[in-house]
Amino acid sequence: MDPIRVGMAEMHIGTFPEKMITTVGSCIALCLYDRSNKIGGMAHIVLPVSRRFKQDSQFKFADTAVPALFCALVSKGASRVSIAAKIAGGANMFPLVNKSILNIGEENVIATKKSLKQVGLKLAGEDVKGTKGRKIEFHLSTGDVLVQKLSGEVIVL
Repeated sequence: MDPIRVGMAEMHIGTFPEKMITTVGSCIALCLYDRSNKIGGMAHIVLPVSRRFKQDSQFKFADTAVPALFCALVSKGASRVSIAAKIAGGANMFPLVNKSILNIGEENVIATKKSLKQVGLKLAGEDVKGTKGRKIEFHLSTGDVLVQKLSGEVIVL
């Protein structure tokens, strides 16, 4: 079975044996997984907050993507109390430029964690910040999130 690519401001929900993939820099790959039902979802978060951009996709923003993905998983049969979250990304893609406006990655990490807390989800794993992009593989057979940094290092969340 071919992996499902989740693009910027998109989300996908699936079940065993699917695998989802994405690539992030300053964006966040949010992976929610219910181990008991082997159902999970991935959202590719681009920006921290939606207040100025009401017309865009709800999966583009941390403050709307987290609750939307959570509710979508529950509507597909996931158990609210069994869902765990893992995140990767939030890199500072312009480390040599001394302007905080260009470190959207850190803002994405903060907003995603805040939104997870607001909906009552526990963060089960993370690989965030730094200055390198990441390739993400989310395996719905196990709930494992493989993070391959562009430096070659591989981490399993």
